[in-house]
Amino acid sequence: MRNTEGFFLIASPYLSDTDFFRSVIYVVRHDDEGAFGVVLNQPGPMTIEEAIGESLGHRPRRSDAIYVGGPVQGPLIALHTLTGMGEPCGTNAAAPENADVWITTDEDHLRILADRTDVQTRWFAQYSGWGPAQLEAELAAGGWLVGRAAPDLLFGEAGPLWERLVKRQGRAVLADLLPSEDEGFDPQRN
Repeated sequence: MRNTEGFFLIASPYLSDTDFFRSVIYVVRHDDEGAFGVVLNQPGPMTIEEAIGESLGHRPRRSDAIYVGGPVQGPLIALHTLTGMGEPCGTNAAAPENADVWITTDEDHLRILADRTDVQTRWFAQYSGWGPAQLEAELAAGGWLVGRAAPDLLFGEAGPLWERLVKRQGRAVLADLLPSEDEGFDPQRN
């Protein structure tokens, strides 16, 4: 099993599933029981201010978009960088002291994050899920490219994310196939 936890799944240009057309998914968990992640580049019509402003009793300091994290219904989810709030996720989930990204669905945590403008946060309604061996089959069929996740991409501008990551993956493939810089090819320049 290729574990994609803490990585990006980048929809192949040939992926025919309309739910994931040109999607980039951050994989939160991946084990023998399946996989769970959130689509990073599909902003929804609602903001966090609209979603939880009333429950706060005041207007939250944030007004971020809530992203459509996938086709599966679920609670409001926040990926964020506030250490210790919720559960660590990604490649450092087993070592929380090293985690860069955290996840929470706890209502008290969501209220705190709605007022913290000093913390990188992305909000999700719904999520993406795969049963046992389902994601592995999709990977083997070429439905997804797998790329390294980084906080600047995870919390950065969503619009060009798919194109940016597809180009990055293409450069990596070319760098592996073509002569090195010493032999006259520079994948960053060409």
